[in-house]
Amino acid sequence: MIVEVTTHGSVIKRDHDSFVIKNDDSSSEIPAEKIEAIIITSNSLISTQAIRLCIEKEIQLVVSDWSGRPIARLWSSTPGKATQIRRRQYLTQETRLSFEISRHIVSVKLQRQRKFLRYLINNRDSVPEQLERAISVITKSISSVSSLGYSSDAKNMLLGYEGSSAMQYFDAISKSLPIKWQFEGRSQNPARDPFNATLNYLYGITYGSVEKIIILSGLDPNAGFYHSDIYGKPTLSFDIIELVRPVIDRTVVSIFTKRMAKESWFEDRSESGISMSKDARMFLISEYREKNLKDVEATSWKFCGWLIEKIMEGNK
Repeated sequence: MIVEVTTHGSVIKRDHDSFVIKNDDSSSEIPAEKIEAIIITSNSLISTQAIRLCIEKEIQLVVSDWSGRPIARLWSSTPGKATQIRRRQYLTQETRLSFEISRHIVSVKLQRQRKFLRYLINNRDSVPEQLERAISVITKSISSVSSLGYSSDAKNMLLGYEGSSAMQYFDAISKSLPIKWQFEGRSQNPARDPFNATLNYLYGITYGSVEKIIILSGLDPNAGFYHSDIYGKPTLSFDIIELVRPVIDRTVVSIFTKRMAKESWFEDRSESGISMSKDARMFLISEYREKNLKDVEATSWKFCGWLIEKIMEGNK
């Protein structure tokens, strides 16, 4: 069980081998043996005895911001399973196994992009030629990635296949939108159009969900494989989010094609790009929790489990 404390003013205390969680509206007592992790996302108090119980029972204690993105994690001074997992994780970086993990990430992402484009084709009376062209390019990239062997230049080749597919993919998505919402390619920091502003915001929320699962699994979010060259960034989070981007893409496309998006949500601030209103952000958070959160967490748990199995076997 993962316990999330989200009510402001909550108090977490210890009663023998149980946690007592109180707020103005309720009080609950949960045996420590049933808990795998406690995540605090609100302004709360936790006693030192409750913290000690977490350490004794090897329960992860994570502090997150309002979006669920982890800020800190409690570490025990005694080495445990997580220490071993992370050591193996670091040893695997820049190895043949690292390449195989990277190839798997790119392959799955491309397959899910193709599946989403096929979904768009099947739900339209008139199919833009860009959709069929993008599917053809992505299919060729999937084949190339599958047959790619390990070499010093393999990662650059993976980036190339992913990049060329992305250009066609987003061009096809743009042509699938109502004309007033169509856009010219991906834009980040800043976003240059409402679609990319929306996509960037939902991607940002997704990072928090992914990073939380990585930490709870015992892996280090800062030690990736496909994105391992980005110093000081949560590169394993970047790796895993590649697997779920098409899920987020589908939600955003739905928002614009089903007339849920409003022009009043967006303001063009020239050099700083498109900004979004509070109403827009609140709507997107709700959509994400309803339509994406479960899939994102399930995919992250599955990949982390698969990754731990691979790196533990690969470093024996």
